[in-house]
Amino acid sequence: MIQKLSNYLVNIFLVLLGTISLIGAVTELAVMQNKLSVTKNILFTSLVLVIVCIFIFRKQVKNLVELCCASKYIFNVIFLVIFCGLIFYQLNMIQALTGIMEFDPAFIYSLILHKPIVGSSYFSWYPNLLLLLNIENVVYHLLDNPNIYFFLKSLNVINLFLIDAGLMLIFLTVKKQLNKKYAFITLLMAILIFGLTPYIAIPYSDNWAFFLMSIYIFLLSTIYNKKQFHFNIIPIIFIGIDSALLYKMKPSTIIVLIATIVVLFVTILSKGKQYLNFQNIKKQLLILFLFIMPFLLTISTCNYFVDNNNLIKIEKNSSAGPLHFMAMGLHGDGGYWWDFNSKDESLPPKDRKGYEIKVIKKDIRDFGTLNNFINFLIKKQQKNSSLGSWQRETGPVTWNLSPKLRVKNHFQSLLRKLFVQNEYFQWNGALVFIQIFWVFVIAFMILSYRCSNSFAQLLKYTVVGGYLFLLLFEGGTSRYMIQYLPVVLVLSSYGMKKIFSK
Repeated sequence: MIQKLSNYLVNIFLVLLGTISLIGAVTELAVMQNKLSVTKNILFTSLVLVIVCIFIFRKQVKNLVELCCASKYIFNVIFLVIFCGLIFYQLNMIQALTGIMEFDPAFIYSLILHKPIVGSSYFSWYPNLLLLLNIENVVYHLLDNPNIYFFLKSLNVINLFLIDAGLMLIFLTVKKQLNKKYAFITLLMAILIFGLTPYIAIPYSDNWAFFLMSIYIFLLSTIYNKKQFHFNIIPIIFIGIDSALLYKMKPSTIIVLIATIVVLFVTILSKGKQYLNFQNIKKQLLILFLFIMPFLLTISTCNYFVDNNNLIKIEKNSSAGPLHFMAMGLHGDGGYWWDFNSKDESLPPKDRKGYEIKVIKKDIRDFGTLNNFINFLIKKQQKNSSLGSWQRETGPVTWNLSPKLRVKNHFQSLLRKLFVQNEYFQWNGALVFIQIFWVFVIAFMILSYRCSNSFAQLLKYTVVGGYLFLLLFEGGTSRYMIQYLPVVLVLSSYGMKKIFSK
């Protein structure tokens, strides 16, 4: 009864927020199609017709996929061809797009190269950048202090590993919870919406968060079977380590840990007296110990390297707090607010909280009416999650890029022409082909509402928690959804099963 109530509660938010995202995604799709060239519009329409035919003949498609999955040889050949093709594409993408950037990625690599663009106060203000700074600094020294372009290319090769390993872990998670057929289809969707994007050429924390979140849900899937979680020492220890790394890389990913605690609490309540005996309490305390110790040790290790790095001196208690990001999240379109950030950072630490609360109160007053506030939330939810560009726009994305490596073949020239224009990442009409699959992922995710097992609920609480976090705090760009993307993809596989099982 309690588990059903929990599922009902989380479904209310999942369906509500997911539907708002779906409306936004479909609207963006229509906008993108209107901007297509004649040739691309014909290709896009043909793709939609193919998808419609797949839905109409879904039973036959399902049988074909099952046939391929049933033959180990055929499946392995198809799987190998797809992954080799993906890696070939990504390596050419790296050669075509690697170059100098601006903002956070540039702030990090320029500091490592001893040519800082910003001072130490920036990293004290945004301490979540410090783990990535230390990782990239280690890579730089392992490569024996290379030039900037070889260094950036090496970081992008690491991106290749992070993205592809994350994709593989998503496949293994769905295979463990559902079956190989839905795992394969989910993998294809994941490749299309993230594996093919230019993000492989951006050395930043988003790709690390994608990888670490994929590890987290995979580890959870290894201890969840037959509608309950099982005690297993090794995965629990690694979940503790991975949770700490997620938190240090992207603090907002702590939502997945909160979701885990909520689901475990619901499970204990639903089982009642079965969990409230001495043996079970002792077991639960041991599990808690096996999680907390690696978590704290990992946090301490990260903090040690932050305090003892040879690049920058970090000022304690100088970071932007939650109220800072809430003030930005409730202003304008809910995105980054340059003027407020500059003023807040310039204030003495003791004066910031009062100023931030004052700004938040003004933000709330500026809405005027409840309808205006609801309208703001709808628009912000769509900005946060509707675009498959993983940025704010359908055209040039936020990241500046000036490719510097020499292209070695026609395919690389084509990729550079497609994804770079006027020294900015630019989709040039290609985004519409990604966006349509993002629409389907959101739709499948909404259709997972019927799944009520603990693992599915954990995924739902994580997605809903991520949505609510981005509504309350700084958002305004779908880039912040990358950290939750593995969860969204795995959850969508449950909805996909509901469609294809009919």
